[in-house]
Amino acid sequence: MYSPYQSNLNLTQNAMKTFSITIQDDKESIFIELMKCFTFVKKIEDVSSGNEIPTWHKTILDQRLENQSKDSISWDVVQEEINLKYGL
Repeated sequence: MYSPYQSNLNLTQNAMKTFSITIQDDKESIFIELMKCFTFVKKIEDVSSGNEIPTWHKTILDQRLENQSKDSISWDVVQEEINLKYGL
């Protein structure tokens, strides 16, 4: 017999979550070994080095900051105007 809930049940049983955890450098090896002990941990990956902006992209951002109009409005002012307009 077909149940519309059956397919959803199969999807939720296989669902995985990803977490980002910040730990002290001197505790990294202990933490990694601890995570390896858990059978439900499927992947351990150091992503801290991937958060840096590539040099070519930083160059573009620096150029945009140099070329920005002196008439530009700060984000705080824009946010305040939006909050006043929409009653947020």
